[in-house]
Amino acid sequence: MISRFRLRSTSIKLSLRFAILYSLLVALMFFGAYRLAIYEVRDHTFERMHSDAETLESVFDAHGRDTLVQYIEALQAINFENSRIFRLRDDAGTQISGNIQRADLPAALGTANTGDVQFVPVENIDIDGVHEEEVTGYWLMRSQIGPYEFLQGTGDHVVSEVIEALAVALTLGFVLAIIAGLVTGVWVGRITENRIVSISDTLDLVSKGDLHARIPISDDAHDDLSRVSESINGTLARLETLLETQQQISTDIAHDMRTPLQRLRQRLERLEEQETPDRSHINAALIEVEGIITTFNALLRIAQVESGSRRERFEKVDLNAVAETVFEAFEPAAENSKQKLSLAQSTDPAFVFGDRSLLLQLASNLIENAMRHCPEGTKIDVKISATHRAVNLIVADTGPGVATEDRERIFRRFYRADKSRTSAGHGLGLATVKAIADLHNAEVSLSDNSPGLHVSVGFKPA
Repeated sequence: MISRFRLRSTSIKLSLRFAILYSLLVALMFFGAYRLAIYEVRDHTFERMHSDAETLESVFDAHGRDTLVQYIEALQAINFENSRIFRLRDDAGTQISGNIQRADLPAALGTANTGDVQFVPVENIDIDGVHEEEVTGYWLMRSQIGPYEFLQGTGDHVVSEVIEALAVALTLGFVLAIIAGLVTGVWVGRITENRIVSISDTLDLVSKGDLHARIPISDDAHDDLSRVSESINGTLARLETLLETQQQISTDIAHDMRTPLQRLRQRLERLEEQETPDRSHINAALIEVEGIITTFNALLRIAQVESGSRRERFEKVDLNAVAETVFEAFEPAAENSKQKLSLAQSTDPAFVFGDRSLLLQLASNLIENAMRHCPEGTKIDVKISATHRAVNLIVADTGPGVATEDRERIFRRFYRADKSRTSAGHGLGLATVKAIADLHNAEVSLSDNSPGLHVSVGFKPA
């Protein structure tokens, strides 16, 4: 049995492995989102600076310098704590408008109309007023508006605040995602562990002799473990049936063979006492031996059928032809017993996949069983019916029938109903029928023929 500690260790290891993989994927995804957000925020800022420059250029072209100065002053007036800075100078370098007093520009901004945006630290820029405390620098863009040089800048604190808020949100989301992943992984691992322990415990009970033990399966579970559990339960049910059948066979053989063996012993003892053996006693002993041999041959035949080895000989068989062969073999015997045997074949194809000799045995046993247990004048109908869903072999008689409580038991080895105790036979005919039907995945059903017994064996069409 797999130990609980080992199962628990496996569960934890699997949970941790998936949690680590999940964490790496989430971290990679969040890092990508963070970098993309930085790019998008900065790109939006730069686009706004380009848009403002184009707008001011259009204002100058349409209305001239004074209106341009008014627009720049309006932008400066609605500015909050110098988050944006501006400067407009003429060709001589004279400042016309704006709040930038000094700006040590990088070489990339040395040429007008480039439209490039460069970051300049806050200590390299002097403005009217004070800088926002969180500003560490400005993104500057230089452009040419007519004869004037226009310089504008945006503080990095706006972008930084957005990025900082996003970083906090992503970090918190990452932590929550990791916690959720760990909790879910451990939860799923524990569920899987409990189900594996249940399978292990069930097999342990079976190994200790509890053949009724089964793995509990939830109705809403449709995963691999459920399918494995169903297969194991099916195997255990089959094993239980086989062992019960084996035990029943041993009991039945010991019970049913005891009488003929005792009779045989008594006859042999009588022969031993006689100086001149009586021929009738010898013949009776031979008959007893023959009956015992016949019984054991029937048991061996059933065991061979149940082993499934005959499936290798399966082929396409016409059930109409099988019924006709058996009917022709038993019709003379039925006439001698003053019973009426009739055959009704199917007008549709009645092909099944199986072993022809075993199917002949099945049909023979059904007809022979009906003839043996029915009185004179009984009508025995053999019928083949075929549809696209099933091919049925039916044997119905108008005899005494079988009591409802005996219908499930008559397929057991050596079982004989009270009405059949005085009839010849060893109680293995219908057991052979059931074994052959099971080998062919056919279903045997018994019902009342009013009067008599109606036996139907349903096969899947080939």
